Amino acid sequence: MTRAGVSYFGVRIPRHVRRDLEDIAARGYTAVLHTFSENDLAYYRGTMAEVVAASHELGLEVQMCPWGVGRTFGGEAESRWVTFHPDACQVLDDGRRVATGCLNNPTYRAFCKEWADAALEAGTDYVFWDEPHWTVPEHVGAESERWACTCQVCTELSGVDLAAGLTPEVQAFREESVVDFLGEMSAHVASQGGKNTICLLPLTDGPHGVGDWDAVAALPHLSVLATDPYWKNFDETADAFVGRFARLLADTAGRHDVGAQMWLPSFGLVRDDISDLEAAIEATRAAGIDDVWTWGYEACGHMTHLATPDSPLVWEAVTRALTGGAATTERQRIDLRDLDLQPTKELVRLINTEDRTVAEAVDGAAGSIAGAIDMIVERLARGGRLVYVGAGSSGRAAAGDAAECGPTFSTDQILAVATEDEAVEDDRDAAGRELQALAVGPIDVVLGVSAGGSTPYTLGAIDRARAAGSLTIGLACVAGSELARRADRAIEVEVGPEVIAGSTRMKAGTAQKLVLNTISTIVMVQLGKTFGNLMVDVQASNEKLRARACRAVALATAAPEEEVAAAIAAAEGDPKVAIVSLLAGVDVEAARSRLSAAHGVIREAVADVVG
Repeated sequence: MTRAGVSYFGVRIPRHVRRDLEDIAARGYTAVLHTFSENDLAYYRGTMAEVVAASHELGLEVQMCPWGVGRTFGGEAESRWVTFHPDACQVLDDGRRVATGCLNNPTYRAFCKEWADAALEAGTDYVFWDEPHWTVPEHVGAESERWACTCQVCTELSGVDLAAGLTPEVQAFREESVVDFLGEMSAHVASQGGKNTICLLPLTDGPHGVGDWDAVAALPHLSVLATDPYWKNFDETADAFVGRFARLLADTAGRHDVGAQMWLPSFGLVRDDISDLEAAIEATRAAGIDDVWTWGYEACGHMTHLATPDSPLVWEAVTRALTGGAATTERQRIDLRDLDLQPTKELVRLINTEDRTVAEAVDGAAGSIAGAIDMIVERLARGGRLVYVGAGSSGRAAAGDAAECGPTFSTDQILAVATEDEAVEDDRDAAGRELQALAVGPIDVVLGVSAGGSTPYTLGAIDRARAAGSLTIGLACVAGSELARRADRAIEVEVGPEVIAGSTRMKAGTAQKLVLNTISTIVMVQLGKTFGNLMVDVQASNEKLRARACRAVALATAAPEEEVAAAIAAAEGDPKVAIVSLLAGVDVEAARSRLSAAHGVIREAVADVVG
């Protein structure tokens, strides 16, 4: 079975979930696992059914796991059930009762069946029994040498002396209990028409391992056997550890004619771990396993406990390895396959709705945009230049913004290196040669623009600029791109898949224009090219712009019309000189001197006379 899957958890607002599911499907994943906690069981049963239905509409196969249920399954979720049923919880070997359901207790087994019924009612394709295990002492605040369970039910069932300690006989009873529990649960699911996946911990010995995987694989109602060898938890190399359990999984599943499913982590990893993750996936496939999943969506970057600063990079890397998908902006929206059949008015509304999301995406990158602006201002104040670099639609957006800055702000410090020749986009050296001709250096900023963050023309320019000592900034519309990795600073505006797959002139193009316009405008404001919100450094090269300059001087000074006209004439059409002359009550030569001393900033030039 060829399948690429990902877990999803934490969001319970259907419209937000649907957007994430669209992203998952567009990235090339074919299946999703939804966590279904006790809190979901109590408060979100109907919502979870909506979530599953949305998954199916997008062509995703669905698994559901008992996330943290009874604290006998995997998951960062707490259990309500153990609070209300302490008598059905496990007992440690020292007699302490702990907040974990006993796998042998009939009351707990009945509750797990109730949970499975709810999962099936929600419409899941598979019930995913995730890491069934006896209590882990450290998870309940007990000493690591403690073990469970020695409750009355286990004592009566075992037929061995539990007081003798964790003997081979006791360990065998514990394993047999896990298998029996899984047998009863999987039979119940099958009786309701459902299918079962059982995910075993990557252990074959010790207090939490299942030594006989064949006993689990042989269960009559099992469809898929899985495991999750998260190598970092075991201090082993990825290829060796994952490879060993991949072979065990493949061999065991093959003997019993059930599917083999591998789970690999994308959470908790940093960029230096990406090569290990790729090696783990390679080792899995080398064992003949094509049903490969990752935990979890966006490398769990939304969850403080599991996230790392490199979660976006890891997410892109694991997606490429599992699905071979293209950049997010170029993936096909599964829900829009009938786009050409929709009426014109609906298309207008659709594109308008999608465009509304761009501003939100740009707002999400506000911190990185602001940080880049501060660094640009510092260099331009020292006489440096801001050089945009881009190809195709990105290059046209960059060139357009740079072209506007000259007449708008009377500056030659913002320029663009761009190409519209599609073939040149693949030339890694073309833009670099132009940068070399411009003699970019340490006080310059080179800002590369690429929707998918992988354009060779732009990447080559970033490499050349860094070698010259320039500050480099990468603007992309995906997270974790090659451009982001190579640049000194990254601005990532995640707009998601386009309405028309591959048309980065749409949302990605809009986002790029918004960001570039924001950067150039604020840089010019901070360099004194405005007075308040008045455009006072305009090149008055035609009648319209001359009238605009007069209005700006009049609004800035509140001077009579004839005084404004005289001041502008004396200043030879320079609005800033005219404003300083009028506000400070000095002639134009003194006004120019004041502006020069204030580095062109009007407020500083008139600070002694204007409060």
